[in-house]
Amino acid sequence: MRDIMSENYTTGIAGLDDMVGELEPGSVILVTGPPKAGKSVLATEFIYRGLQAGTPCLFIAAEYGYRDLQRNTMAFNWFIQTFSDKLHVIDLPTGLGGGKPQDSGNIRYSALQNTTDLMVKVGIATRSLYQESGIFLSAFDSASILLAFNPPRLVLRVLKAYNNRVREANGIALVAYTEGVADPEIENGISELFDVHIRMDGSMISASTPRETREAPYSICDQGLLVG
Repeated sequence: MRDIMSENYTTGIAGLDDMVGELEPGSVILVTGPPKAGKSVLATEFIYRGLQAGTPCLFIAAEYGYRDLQRNTMAFNWFIQTFSDKLHVIDLPTGLGGGKPQDSGNIRYSALQNTTDLMVKVGIATRSLYQESGIFLSAFDSASILLAFNPPRLVLRVLKAYNNRVREANGIALVAYTEGVADPEIENGISELFDVHIRMDGSMISASTPRETREAPYSICDQGLLVG
């Protein structure tokens, strides 16, 4: 959400904003944790709160396709399809079923194993969003899925390129990543690409910024993430 007293933004998630503080355009956030810790809920709520506030968003759907994303968000009464004019999606897994889904409006399809095409479409979407509004939010859920289809060092380069595209276009990005799926050297390299590191373990959430690290209990209810 935009802070009306400054040019900066917040996640729009009560409790988490107290831990992370204001986010300048160009900020990139890494969210890590074990499976089922709530990383996808956080990534989706980050986008939904942004859309509610009128900020255009780019969602890179790597773990679930766009149809599953719509279904999953409806469980929280987040009807993201009602923001179709401001929501851009790059859907990576739908083509795995053997079909050839066609791009439609702001919904673009790529493939988990074709990182060149993915980055081309990220570039198209970020330029479009910058021209549309001058600011946007982006979520990538989940970057760890790329490791099942691509060499680890290629995934590291893709994430670096993604962050650069977002920064160049004045966006704010949040990337979800399931820890423990790559060796420690790669995961340390991924962590170093980001300004803010949020970690979730199923009961506690911590946020490390250049200034400090803060933590709080959290849970997931039918309204989303509850922090504190």
